[in-house]
Amino acid sequence: MGFTFVYAGVQHLTDPSYFDPVKSGYIGHLVAQYAIGSPIHDFLLGVVAPNAVSFGWVVASSEILIGIATLTGFLFRVAALAGLLLNFTFFLSATWNAFPFYFGSDIVFVMCWLTLLLTGPQLTHSVDGLLATRHSSLSWLVTKPTQTKPVSTELETAKTTRPETQAQSLIPSKAKLYPKQVREINRAFDQVKRQFVLHRETQTTLEFIRALVISLGVDRRDTIRILNVLQSIVNRQPTEGTNTRIGSSIPQ
Repeated sequence: MGFTFVYAGVQHLTDPSYFDPVKSGYIGHLVAQYAIGSPIHDFLLGVVAPNAVSFGWVVASSEILIGIATLTGFLFRVAALAGLLLNFTFFLSATWNAFPFYFGSDIVFVMCWLTLLLTGPQLTHSVDGLLATRHSSLSWLVTKPTQTKPVSTELETAKTTRPETQAQSLIPSKAKLYPKQVREINRAFDQVKRQFVLHRETQTTLEFIRALVISLGVDRRDTIRILNVLQSIVNRQPTEGTNTRIGSSIPQ
């Protein structure tokens, strides 16, 4: 991208016909041709064409500066944005009538500039990276690399972790304050589930309620009441006669 823009700018500046109104390659004649069918027709004929030489110098100089900035990584994102706008203008004018549209090179350049604008320059091989490391206020010039933990380190940590620690990591954050109570609740729910081995829907409901009880940190007495109500619903019996039959497995 950088070499292409430097080459294009130098070619325009060294082309004797580019600024000569008598020659066919004069920029004013080119602008008039580009305006046919262009969505920015009025802008090209009303603003650019009367000042064709000035716009020619601006375009050629901009191409060289954008190319150099891209190659050196100095104000890389600014250069990428300028290149994107310049090529998008060319797309709306010089290559607008290209059919199919992807035959025109400017739309490809627009996508390339957009990619460079989003990714930014290389941190260790650009002027922007050097400036960003020395001056924190210029950190926006580069994209900070994402620091990832090596996979080998994670595997070693997993191997050295004790089984008790791994089991505790499965307990919700609120439940870490009372691991003994969580084990008692799980024991009670397992006892209830054994009564409904053939009822898959009931077991699924119990698992959902088990997770809800543990995550909310429900008190043991409330857990007993929940289990008793569940059994009374399943057995179609009033809740008063259930006492603490199911919840008796949880120590008071």
